[in-house]
Amino acid sequence: MTVKKISTLVSTKWLKEQMMNPSAAKCYLKILDTSWSPDPDIDGYSTFYKESHIPSAIHFDLKKIQTKGQQSGQKWPIPDENVFQEYVEELGISNNSYVIAYDRNFNLPSFRTWFLFRLFGHDQVSVLDGGLVRWLMDGCHVTLEEPQPQKGEFKVKYQPQLLRNYNDMLENVTTNKEQVLDARSVGSFSLNEGHIPGSINIPYSNLFNPRDTTMKDHKELKKLFVSAGVDTYKPMVATCLTALTACGLAGAAAQLATHQVAVYNGSFLEWRELAEPSMIKRSSSDQH
Repeated sequence: MTVKKISTLVSTKWLKEQMMNPSAAKCYLKILDTSWSPDPDIDGYSTFYKESHIPSAIHFDLKKIQTKGQQSGQKWPIPDENVFQEYVEELGISNNSYVIAYDRNFNLPSFRTWFLFRLFGHDQVSVLDGGLVRWLMDGCHVTLEEPQPQKGEFKVKYQPQLLRNYNDMLENVTTNKEQVLDARSVGSFSLNEGHIPGSINIPYSNLFNPRDTTMKDHKELKKLFVSAGVDTYKPMVATCLTALTACGLAGAAAQLATHQVAVYNGSFLEWRELAEPSMIKRSSSDQH
């Protein structure tokens, strides 16, 4: 199996076809069920994966790769490189694997997984469009069987250009080198919590079709971004509250952009802790 161009999204039809290819399914394709809950007491493996999953899928637990001693203000700190490498190798993933991430949680953990693989230098990663919801709507089978993968060989190639920190964002308020896209709701962005000066609000829920949680097509996404004031030919960085929906926004933007789209991992949770009060805006009038 040879993938000529890696897309951010793959369809359920495409995945089903690939799974029928023995060489792809057994040697190359790695399907990850990333279903989770933000509740620390809920185990995604027991609660979701063991209930049912796509055949040959392995459970990928974002909580297991959390860096201990979290950085100030960061809900989801970037995993240690060695921790990430060891974990994905135990799941049978190597540098030549094509990783397909899916979930049943409105694409939140899938896009976070997509972002982390790319951050650690693995471009052969896509999100299953619509996740398990669309898979079941299309009449595709699920299973209780759990594969036993052989250990992979995965070498990290960290890509720092995909990540922004607080100082980067603070400098950008003055330089405006990158357009800051915020995935939070309109209420959180404009009133309740506020936002980084100059940022543009594109709510995460607006990226998807509510019936089956698939992402809107290229034409619809383009219209959404342009109407919000985004220039898709200029650099972008995605943010939200905790850097989860930001990854989905980065995934949507990546399909339109001519530049790589970065993520501010501290997001607004960190920004409001560190920034001066004058650096928190509570109206949409200062958007570009």
